[in-house]
Amino acid sequence: MIKQRSWSRFKVEKLSYSNALKRAFSMLKDRGKFPEDAQYLLEELSGFNYTQLQLHRNEEIPADILRKFRQGLVKLQMDVPVQYILGYAYFMNRNFSVNDSVLIPRQDTEEMVQKIIDEHGKEQESILDIGTGAGVIAVTLGLEFPNDDILATDISNSALKVAKQNADNYQTNNIFFKESDLFEEIKPQKFDVIVSNPPYIAESEKVDMDTSVIKYEPDLALYGKNNGLEFYESISKKVDNYLSNGGILYMEFGFRQKNAIKQIFCDNLPEYVVEFHKDISGNYRYLKAKKEM
Repeated sequence: MIKQRSWSRFKVEKLSYSNALKRAFSMLKDRGKFPEDAQYLLEELSGFNYTQLQLHRNEEIPADILRKFRQGLVKLQMDVPVQYILGYAYFMNRNFSVNDSVLIPRQDTEEMVQKIIDEHGKEQESILDIGTGAGVIAVTLGLEFPNDDILATDISNSALKVAKQNADNYQTNNIFFKESDLFEEIKPQKFDVIVSNPPYIAESEKVDMDTSVIKYEPDLALYGKNNGLEFYESISKKVDNYLSNGGILYMEFGFRQKNAIKQIFCDNLPEYVVEFHKDISGNYRYLKAKKEM
């Protein structure tokens, strides 16, 4: 009963930023959740960064922000990711709309995309983004290289709607979207770059995953059969038909999968040179494959 009365007061009281965060931290810790999510939520809702929030900590929170913060805390206690609560996430310093039809973009993918940007030639290129999800890779490359032609595909129509919204938000006019299961609906053509962040999590790895990911992020974009390797098998068997001379394939993968994927590429693409690249934590997380000329 004490907790319930405290929660009721929280809903009607006028609170400072500091007091609201203290109560939020206590609520989340009592339920075994991450208090840091409340900090992030309030920073985003208020428009303050961490330092600004400290400077304004004794000021009263405007009623509309307090209402949204309270509603967000209810969802945080239900393990809803804070990005889904806000309706957006950041990728390479840009804001992208997200919902539970798409994965929340991660920093590992940023590193792969930065590699693509760094290695892009001076000439116009054609790019295929397989499994585009929220479209963060396609839109980022579309903005970096407005003269490129980019085809972004996904098996999920709901995900494509989010990707199209993000493309519209950034007014990119060089990205085309198509619903397709890998290469199935793509007419015969050649691309200079093919990039994919496919589902690579094995069902057995669920025990190591955050509850919020398991409960809310889409299974279709998370899990792959054959210990998470099915999409590397499928893509490596067909990708040579879609890469131009000198074309490059970039793929993200799980940090335990390097050796298995290396064998897959040796079997299916023996004429390709495959480089494996580490993330900032020192784990191998993405590859670059190019046919020997």
